[in-house]
Amino acid sequence: MKQTVCHLFLKKLARRLLPSIIRICLPKKYYDDIFIHHFLENVNLRMLSLKKTIRCFRLGFLPYEYLWFGLDRNDFRGYLPTRSNYQKRRINGSYNAILGNKILFECHLKTVLEGIGGVYVPDTLGYFEKGYLNSLHADLTSGDLTSVVGLLERGDLILKLISGDGGVGLVCLNLTDGVYYINDEAANLESLVAFLQSLDNYLIQRRLPQEGPAGTIFPGSVNTMRIGTMIDPGSGKPFIAYAVHRFGSLKTGFVDNVGQGGITAKIDLNSGRLSMAHQYSKEGQMEVFEKHPVTSAMIFNQEIPNWQDVKRRIIEMARRMPYLKYVGWDFVLSNDDLYVLEGNVSPGLGLVQMYGPLRVNEQAWNFFKFHGYVN
Repeated sequence: MKQTVCHLFLKKLARRLLPSIIRICLPKKYYDDIFIHHFLENVNLRMLSLKKTIRCFRLGFLPYEYLWFGLDRNDFRGYLPTRSNYQKRRINGSYNAILGNKILFECHLKTVLEGIGGVYVPDTLGYFEKGYLNSLHADLTSGDLTSVVGLLERGDLILKLISGDGGVGLVCLNLTDGVYYINDEAANLESLVAFLQSLDNYLIQRRLPQEGPAGTIFPGSVNTMRIGTMIDPGSGKPFIAYAVHRFGSLKTGFVDNVGQGGITAKIDLNSGRLSMAHQYSKEGQMEVFEKHPVTSAMIFNQEIPNWQDVKRRIIEMARRMPYLKYVGWDFVLSNDDLYVLEGNVSPGLGLVQMYGPLRVNEQAWNFFKFHGYVN
């Protein structure tokens, strides 16, 4: 108990003092407040020795990535450091505003997607400001929270932070057998309304259906594809740099977040087939599966339906937005319908590089080299 208290105290002290020490003692290339914050959040000396933790920081990776990527045995120079990842926000410049606000994102994408069959953006029904509901759809009434309750009788609802990404703050509302649920926690009508009154900077959408193989593999979550598009600096043409499919698990609930215990499988860019599935933890542990551990549905070697056409639609979408030079898109494939959930400004490459160093993808590596993030 004393060791645990001492460990927590030292960790808290380190979080307060180390950023200042780093700025004073280390070269400027080590500065990045976001990276420093996330690094300190994930320091675990029982997982990684102090010597390796210091090396990990100097190289620019998070502690669990040191284990994910096998940097004890693999050449770190083939991997794009996470420190660089936080700096990649500069690539799109002021156009990041399109991705940073989900309401602006929806309005912009609906214009861009006109004429591309089979690609959609979920409708935002309304949004909350300091507990007040602003309606953007005929199914909701501004200021009337009971209209949200009425919508629940027709299906599940999703609440998202307007300016959030990575699934942070995501809430699922549903009504089952007369009982309301907020993220799987039972609530009565009074507590549901009180919860809605507490919301600020949140939007509301219907939960997407997921028909087809992805929904069968794990029906408990909306299972997304993270697909990175880049604009080649030489040709000016878009290309798909990487693709990974994510699946929920008992640990993640209704989301498929890898950091919460989600399962990932790399998508082969040529064939659309899935690799062996991996489940990683932030303690550096890894499990590998052929089948989903909950449903026993086969993941390995499964093929994304109509993959070549899916790629065509994504490339066409990226071609129409050449000002967004690098985006990590989150897609849901339901039958043949492709839904764009969000675009991430500086998507983490951990779930990509856990399958191997980015440097083996020459076109993607040269993209980052052109923009000054690798030597």
